[in-house]
Amino acid sequence: MKDINATVIVNLASSEEEILSSLHKDARWGINRAKRESLSVEESEDWTDFYPMYEQTMKESGVVATPIEILKGKTAKLFVCKKEGKVIAGAGIWFVDIYNKEIPRLYFNASLKENQAAQPNNLLYWHCILWCKSQGYKEFDLGGWQINAKGHLEGVNKFKEKWGKVVYFKKDYPLHKALGRKLVRNFTLFRLLNNKIRKKH
Repeated sequence: MKDINATVIVNLASSEEEILSSLHKDARWGINRAKRESLSVEESEDWTDFYPMYEQTMKESGVVATPIEILKGKTAKLFVCKKEGKVIAGAGIWFVDIYNKEIPRLYFNASLKENQAAQPNNLLYWHCILWCKSQGYKEFDLGGWQINAKGHLEGVNKFKEKWGKVVYFKKDYPLHKALGRKLVRNFTLFRLLNNKIRKKH
């Protein structure tokens, strides 16, 4: 059974300068703020500092953290953002088939709350965009956009909207999962029950 999905796509076909100018002014401001704060982004294979941060971010979001071995196995590239040599944020890219296209997709993003004012997530998003473009990809998927978002997911949606275009598409699911998705998306009671179950696991 098909169910509606949505994500945010960044068009990489233009030049770096054109992509930057197409971003929302808040995203550009965040990139520049991170640079003024002397933050840096680098590719990494060391999960020691990042994974506990990821676990904490998932816990605060009411989401069960993916076990580290699974996360590492699915991640094509891990990028970490550092301030004075300390890892304060990170993001991972994987490759999935979205609306009949295999394109690079943001798998996860996590950061320490006490450093978010320095805008590490903006610099990470921009770095991921530039990396995908350097690899010859024409699109970058920001990892989903929640339809009828509530709570903190509204903020996540708004952040992603600053970088690209919301795209809707349909995906096949087993009947029970498709129906469950529709109930959670459209009815508060089912959404609350779903969140409670996820937190327990």
